[in-house]
Amino acid sequence: MKGFRNFGIFAHIDAGKTTLSECILYKTGVEQRMGAVDLGTAAMDWHDEERERGITISAAVAHCPWQDFLLQFVDTPGHVDFSSEVKRSLKVIDGAIIVVDSLEGVQAQTYSVVEDAVRENLPLLFVFNKMDRDCVQFQESVSRASGQLKLTLIPIQLAYFDGDEFAGVIDLVRMKLFRWSDSELLEEEIPKDYCAAALDAHQDLCAQIAHENPIEENNFLLHSTLAPSAIYEGIRHACQNKKWFPVLATSALRRLGVEFVLDAIVNFFPSPSKAPMQVLHNSITGQDSFSDFSSAEPLVYVFKVEQINGQEVAYVRLFSGCLDIGQDLYLVRDQVYVKVLDCFTVLADDLQTQDSFEAGSIFVIRVDYLLQSGDTLRGAADAGAFEVQAEDSPVVSMRVESETSEHYQSLLESCNWLCRVDPSLYCQEGDGQIILQGQGGLHLEIAGRYLNQITDFSVYYGNPFIEKYETIEDAEILEIDYHHFDRPDNILKLKIEFRHVDAHRLKLSYSPFLNSCPDDWLASLYSGEFFHGWIGERGYPLRAIDLTILDVKGSDVPGLLVPAIHESLRTIMLKKGVVQVPFLYFQVFCPESELASVLADLKQRRADIRNIETQGDGAVVWAAAELEKLLDYSDSLRSQSRGRAEFVMGQLDWKFEKNHVI
Repeated sequence: MKGFRNFGIFAHIDAGKTTLSECILYKTGVEQRMGAVDLGTAAMDWHDEERERGITISAAVAHCPWQDFLLQFVDTPGHVDFSSEVKRSLKVIDGAIIVVDSLEGVQAQTYSVVEDAVRENLPLLFVFNKMDRDCVQFQESVSRASGQLKLTLIPIQLAYFDGDEFAGVIDLVRMKLFRWSDSELLEEEIPKDYCAAALDAHQDLCAQIAHENPIEENNFLLHSTLAPSAIYEGIRHACQNKKWFPVLATSALRRLGVEFVLDAIVNFFPSPSKAPMQVLHNSITGQDSFSDFSSAEPLVYVFKVEQINGQEVAYVRLFSGCLDIGQDLYLVRDQVYVKVLDCFTVLADDLQTQDSFEAGSIFVIRVDYLLQSGDTLRGAADAGAFEVQAEDSPVVSMRVESETSEHYQSLLESCNWLCRVDPSLYCQEGDGQIILQGQGGLHLEIAGRYLNQITDFSVYYGNPFIEKYETIEDAEILEIDYHHFDRPDNILKLKIEFRHVDAHRLKLSYSPFLNSCPDDWLASLYSGEFFHGWIGERGYPLRAIDLTILDVKGSDVPGLLVPAIHESLRTIMLKKGVVQVPFLYFQVFCPESELASVLADLKQRRADIRNIETQGDGAVVWAAAELEKLLDYSDSLRSQSRGRAEFVMGQLDWKFEKNHVI
């Protein structure tokens, strides 16, 4: 093998993401038949829930060969309830394929997945799928998507139609038609009625490349074209430097065009050795270091924990060094060494033992310790670690209980195990009650199904309810002199800054003023462990607040700092506190005749109508509203429109509640 290409596949639900994954496995010879999502036969959707529902719930990993390269990829969920799975996957890939439904175009969740990938500074390759659908206009779809996403998308192919049938692509680099005939790919000259459009698109592509390279700009001005080698290099440079992003046309369901996607992955995405270095943060000293692909020290990132065939395993990416079965690794989180019991290659739920892995590999390990998503494993005792992803705050909660009190402890342990495997789930326990919190109704429903499978007693669930939180809007600096009521002589002078950040719960940033404190105490403080369970003045949990200690003086900092922070926070919340509620961005597709009633109903729900687009003889309404106002909306819309309108959920956000000041 020449090397690796590590990538992820991302999309709005039903854009054809998993179908593309299945086609990749089929085209590369890994699978002898192509699985179907709707029939529950897709290899990548291996959980029972995924096969029953026909949607991807959990990120799945696979590998396949192409042109002497080993492609390692992650097929991610497209439903908004499982967006945390998407974000965890971004850490281990070097490029992202964004799948867009060519007819539906940019949908609600497309914005979110693109935003997440751009935030991680990943090269993007856009694949406009479902080109076999009626009324698809490839260039028009690309142009519209480019404007909606505010990114420069440049086709490197044009879709070719034989009558109304998607039958091939025009390669704008080689300026040839590649047409499929009975599963055979034929190279032909471009048909006359496509020549003008192909030439215009070819020159647009060359102009984009020339704009970034003075030498090629001169060549383009002289010849109105560029050599294929220069075009390939220009696309690679633009993609890896995020100047603009190439676009391909496919019909994954009909197995058309996927070989060009595979070629683009090899040609335009970087190898792991050329990918940007990863930041390793030491929360105790505040110092950052960087991963070095050529280092001999094993550096491992855990991005997922799963139970497969009755054993708990961890999905990992090896950023440097080699990893062997039997090796001891240092777990930074708990400052202990763990032993690697097994290593596996992975294809969905198919694990095959492999003795050793090299840097750049994505694979599965089993160790003699309980790992969790976000863990860093190293070859040496070093506190530098990948920063743990800040999980989204849960938006929906439900009560969980067993039939008898004797099963309470077992139920609590099962809930805590679920939360460790899926960090976007949370479990709260108190006063004999267990509350399970998640990212949406479907998320909690599936968590409940898992609970039923792993317990040997009946589990009952309460009605879901929407969470609210307290936070602050503005930055504020506070100075206080704090002492315990029974020790007025023991004073802690504290100067602390509070800021609003997009994070779950409270976050204490590194402060050099605490460097003299014990390391284990600092680790608990910086991890936020001390702040779990803190609530605001209105009785809601606190979230999205960053604390920075600007100065501290006193003889007993470890003994007084946490209560002093609590007292400071109470003062700030009384002065600046606000309430936040989950806000959902969504789309409604409806016939023109139903538009007025749809808009009237949304107005009653106090929705913010952001845009209305015509689409054929129907309309698309882009809107946002408090999640609490939308709990019954899907059923209500279906009844109101007699089944002719569709509700599509998009990104969740947090908004300040009206009359939100505490």
